[in-house]
Amino acid sequence: MTESKILTRKQAVLRAEQWHSEGKQIVFTNGCFDILHLGHIDYLEKARRFGDKLILGLNTDASVSCIKGPLRPVVNEYARARLMAALAFVDAVTLFDEETPLELIQALKPDILVKGDDYAIANIVGADFVIQNGGWVQTIPLVAGYSTTALIKKIQEAYH
Repeated sequence: MTESKILTRKQAVLRAEQWHSEGKQIVFTNGCFDILHLGHIDYLEKARRFGDKLILGLNTDASVSCIKGPLRPVVNEYARARLMAALAFVDAVTLFDEETPLELIQALKPDILVKGDDYAIANIVGADFVIQNGGWVQTIPLVAGYSTTALIKKIQEAYH
């Protein structure tokens, strides 16, 4: 069942077109989601509330390594995609290999683009595109004390 929510880019675009034709509001967010934690759950659950369907753009392993460094990701893309797809409030997961999700956002044409409030709307990749196409951008407060980087550091400190 979870694998049916993991879509290629082409499949994700077709699904988004179908949902739009049904009058559904599509929310898009993206990230690495390397080690699933409370901050991720809270963020994604809140993101989904802004629309009818939530599509999650997931960085590939190569993309995560470029962003986070050669020791990341800790969890491979297949496992991360399955974990994200298992969440009830995530309707589709699609991987992207580019440095940013701009091409994916342009292909999916979401109605609402969501990121954490550690981003200013002016700095959110794809914000201009979504707004120019009649959508809007929303930031969500992050749960204090939860980040994958902090979690990895805590684990390393406990075992050194």
